[in-house]
Amino acid sequence: MTLAIMLFLQDTTRNVIIFYCNIQKYENSDGKAYTTRLALPPDYENVTDFMLESYYKYEPVFINMGMQGSEPSEIWRTILYRQVKRGLSIIAENRENCIIGAALNCITIENDAEHIYELARCCACGPDRDVIEFFGYVAETPRIFERYCVDVVFQQASLAVSHDFQGLGIAKRLIQESWLLARDCGYRLFRWNCNNSYCARIAMGFGWTMTWCIPFSQYVRNGQVVFKHIQEPHTVCQVFVDYLRYCKTYCLPYKHCKTLTSPPV
Repeated sequence: MTLAIMLFLQDTTRNVIIFYCNIQKYENSDGKAYTTRLALPPDYENVTDFMLESYYKYEPVFINMGMQGSEPSEIWRTILYRQVKRGLSIIAENRENCIIGAALNCITIENDAEHIYELARCCACGPDRDVIEFFGYVAETPRIFERYCVDVVFQQASLAVSHDFQGLGIAKRLIQESWLLARDCGYRLFRWNCNNSYCARIAMGFGWTMTWCIPFSQYVRNGQVVFKHIQEPHTVCQVFVDYLRYCKTYCLPYKHCKTLTSPPV
């Protein structure tokens, strides 16, 4: 079921802007209903709190770094809030309007890895810094912008579903709607860095291209193996991409890149 909400914003010049927010309602065979929608500014703090609880504590990159059971430092609140603040995140809510899932999306450009490394240098040496540097490495090494001839990429940055609502297809739905949002905004390429084998399975089910990968055990920094607590089955970071099909009604078709380069060795 789709519920369309129209929000009217009026400025001092009497110009009216209409913003459409489509709310999708789903119900599985067990009768557990949930809705999905775009996260709006009043949601940002709550979404950040949810991600600190459900993403930080269960994301394999943190577990494989040996950070399981630790409390997130302030740097992760800053990072996650910045992602939400981009205004492209999709959330899922239960019947009581509590957040049970979130897909934080953002737009990336070619030199974003430099900003990630700069952020890492603001942290003291330790697991927080190691994880942020790893994110910078994954952002940079696949050379997505060069290989696919694009200037900007719509990226699914962080994904989490509450433990009590896993297995209902919520993660897959959040990714589908993130893809649709990217397409309808006119972006050419969708990117998803999957540190989670379950997420990788979703991407492969969509038929997306796995364009680069690295086993956590092979990531080395300053001559040292960084991930020393790797747990099955989440042993590999994989980068998936998909070309976004243009909408014939209002977007001109774009040309596919004919000079696609090979992945880095």
